[in-house]
Amino acid sequence: MIWWLFSWQRRHRLFLTSASIKCGFFAGVKRRRRQRGDSDLDKDVLKKVSSLYFLNKIYLVFLIWLTRDILYPILPTKTDGLHPHVVLDSLIHWDAGWFLRIAGEGYSFESAPFFPLLPFFIRLFSSVTGDFVVAGFLITNISLFVVCYLFYCMVREDYDEDLAWTAVLYLLFFPTAVFFSTIYSESLLLVFILSAFYFARRKNWFWAGFFGACAALTRNIGVVLFLVFLYMQLKNNNFKVNLKQLLSILPIPAALLIFMFVLLAQTGDPLAFVHSLNTEYWGYRHFSYPGAGQWLNLKLFFYNNEFYSIYESLAAILFLFVVVLSFNYLKDKTMLVFLVLGFLIPFSVVVDNLPLGMPRYVIVLFPAYITLAAFLRKYGLTHVYSVLSIIAFSVISVMFTAGRWIS
Repeated sequence: MIWWLFSWQRRHRLFLTSASIKCGFFAGVKRRRRQRGDSDLDKDVLKKVSSLYFLNKIYLVFLIWLTRDILYPILPTKTDGLHPHVVLDSLIHWDAGWFLRIAGEGYSFESAPFFPLLPFFIRLFSSVTGDFVVAGFLITNISLFVVCYLFYCMVREDYDEDLAWTAVLYLLFFPTAVFFSTIYSESLLLVFILSAFYFARRKNWFWAGFFGACAALTRNIGVVLFLVFLYMQLKNNNFKVNLKQLLSILPIPAALLIFMFVLLAQTGDPLAFVHSLNTEYWGYRHFSYPGAGQWLNLKLFFYNNEFYSIYESLAAILFLFVVVLSFNYLKDKTMLVFLVLGFLIPFSVVVDNLPLGMPRYVIVLFPAYITLAAFLRKYGLTHVYSVLSIIAFSVISVMFTAGRWIS
C-alpha cells in the first residue's frame, strides 16, 4: 500500500500540476475563469483527494476485519453494542458514547466537558437517518473529506502540489488519525478551523468569525482562533486596531455564552464544563505550567510502572519537536501562532488519575503536517516516516477497534 501511494504520486505528477491550478479558485480566482471551463480542474482536485480519502477508509475497514476475525484470540474485542453493524460498532468507544448520550438525552454535570455542536448535529441529522450512530458517522466522515479538500488547497497556496499531497497523506495516516473516522469532534472541528482560516486569509472577517464561533462551540481549542485572528488583523494593519474587523471576530469567544446558556438550562450551572473537569470523575483536570502533565506522566512511569504514561509523554515530546521546527518551515506565521497556542493548551493540563489524551488532542493542529512534510522532504525521509506512521496508525487503530484506550 505504501509503495502504491508514492508510485501513484510520481505517475500523476502532471495531473497534480494541473489539478493544483484549480486551487487558485479556492484562493479567489474570479467567476469568469470558471465559466471558461476551469471547473474541470475542480473535479481533478476532488478525484485526487477522493482516492486518498477512500484508500484510508478501505484500509480502516480492513483493520476492523483483521481485529475482529483474525486477532480476536490474542486481542479480544470489547464493544459497547450500540449498533448492530459490525463496522460502526467497532468504532464506538469512549467519548463517542458521550456524544451520542448528549445527543439523545441532553447534558448532565458529568457530560458537561463535551462541547455541544457535534451532539446538536447528530440530533439534527438523526431526523433524516433515523439513527444517532449513522448520523454521527456521516457527519464526521463527510467532514473529514471536506477537511482533506480544504487542507490540500490551503497548503497548495503556499507550497507545491507534492508537499500538499504529502501533508494530506500525513493527516489521514497520522498514528492517532482513527479519531477522525469515529464519532469524535476532531473532524468537524477541523472543518471549521480550516474554513475560518480560509476566510481570514482573504480578510473576509465576518465568515472567519462565524466559522471560528462554530469551532469554539465544537471544542474549547476553537476559542484560540480569536487570538490568532486578532494577531492577523494587527499584523495586516501595522499593529493598529480596526474596530470593524475586531467586532467581526468577537463571536468566537462569545460562542461560549451559548454553551453556558445551554448548560444553565440543563444542569443549573453555566460553568459546568469547567467545574466538572475538576472532579474525581475526570481526574481533577486543571491548568498548570507547560509540561507539568508530562512530568507527572514520567513519574508515573518510573515509580508506578504505568507504561501508558511513557506513550503519552513521548508523543508530547515528539510533537513539541515539530512545533519548534515549525518556526523555520511555516511560511504563514499566523498558522504558527495557532500551532503554538493550540499545543500549549493540552501541554499545560494536569490530570491526577486519568490519561490526558495528548496523542489525540494534537491531531487537529494542521500546521504540524505541513512542517512534517517540508522537513522530511528536505532530508529525504518522506518514505521512511510514511512507513512508520502507517504502521503506527495500523497498530493504534487495531487497539482502538478492540476497545482499548489509546488516547
